Amino acid sequence: MDSRKIYRMLVVSPFLLLLLLIVYCFYTGRGQHRKPTHEELDQALLRYMQSKYAIYEDEFTIDKPGDEVWASSDIFYSSTNEYELKLETKKYKKRRSDEKVVVRYNYEKSELYDNYMSFVLRDEVEQKFKEVFNRVYSPESYELVMIVPNTPWEKANFKTTTTTEEYLDNLTKKNIHVCVARDSKLIDQDLDKLLGQLKERSLAVDANIYYMTENQLRAIKQKTIWADEYWTSYNDRVWILLGKMDEDYYIRSVYHNE
Repeated sequence: MDSRKIYRMLVVSPFLLLLLLIVYCFYTGRGQHRKPTHEELDQALLRYMQSKYAIYEDEFTIDKPGDEVWASSDIFYSSTNEYELKLETKKYKKRRSDEKVVVRYNYEKSELYDNYMSFVLRDEVEQKFKEVFNRVYSPESYELVMIVPNTPWEKANFKTTTTTEEYLDNLTKKNIHVCVARDSKLIDQDLDKLLGQLKERSLAVDANIYYMTENQLRAIKQKTIWADEYWTSYNDRVWILLGKMDEDYYIRSVYHNE
């Protein structure tokens, strides 16, 4: 069977496409092996995502052509044996302008993983964390957002039926950003309360909390994608890193914005 016939079959059956990609070769009419082109891989992964998440009635489009993932820090083993494609989702709004649905294909392990369920479950995850922060700050005084991981990891490759509770239980750290109109003098007091609430609910978190004035918060909330705007408009930034079973913050740092 030549590559054109194979490709027509793949268009009809996206899962058959991925089965053949696991073998990682097509056959030309001359019987020679060749790797699929980037365009073929992109279309395969796009159809895979459309089929996998059909129950959410979303529409995916390719952001830009996919490419190999390289480990630039390793001069001896620069290839990660992974191919990455970034997609746009029509259904879920961005919290940050650079957020993408990312799918990776590990052709050495014949595995696929993506970050789409972080988009699906984000509202519910944010609500869980708001229940915590509402005990520390007044609800109208802050804004909270969960940052979608820009790299999908094998261990966090969730099923289409994953619940919020399962997501929270299995994702080691949740990247949360909070902007709050509050006096920085209350930081230590606030963090003590926050630690107690997170431990009580067994929530792991990687959080940046930006203390700012009411005017700064008001200006941020007027932005369409406000999570892009807080990098300079704050007085103090608190970074905390808490593991699921940690007794105390692994990292608890305060940075004053000059």
